[in-house]
Amino acid sequence: MRLKSAVVIVALWSGVLSAQMAAPRSSNSNVIVTTEVKDNTAKDMNAAKRITRDEAIKEVKSGKAVFVDVRSFQQYTIGHLPGAISVPRSQLMTRLRELPPGKKLITYCACPVREHTSALAVLELNSHNVKNTAALQDGYLGWRKAGMPIETGPGSKTAANNRR
Repeated sequence: MRLKSAVVIVALWSGVLSAQMAAPRSSNSNVIVTTEVKDNTAKDMNAAKRITRDEAIKEVKSGKAVFVDVRSFQQYTIGHLPGAISVPRSQLMTRLRELPPGKKLITYCACPVREHTSALAVLELNSHNVKNTAALQDGYLGWRKAGMPIETGPGSKTAANNRR
């Protein structure tokens, strides 16, 4: 009898597990749980224009571009590219008017894979008709790894001051 009970319990338990794995649910009836992953983000990410460190330095030095740090302000104060302005990606659209018109906006982040946040910022700017944009290849981490100069602190540059 014990063996039959154990078999029934295991069979019931495996049925519960397979049911849970097959159809994720939420106790909240307003929440839809899905395991489907859309690949659109990866495709869109490839559409974001990138710029090399050397090209970016050349454009910023000539006054044709500015670095836009799309990381959090806390990360910016710990270290940022010289002359960069801080506009966290979460605030990008609400602070769009603060960005310097007529200059290329070179966004950067500290994402270890394909400039994820800065590429999303480029796509977001492009969708609002700001086309002169590019994501810095290798971002902040690549900049540091290459031994390039870094500034710390809140900086004197704000987006509003860079409009000139």
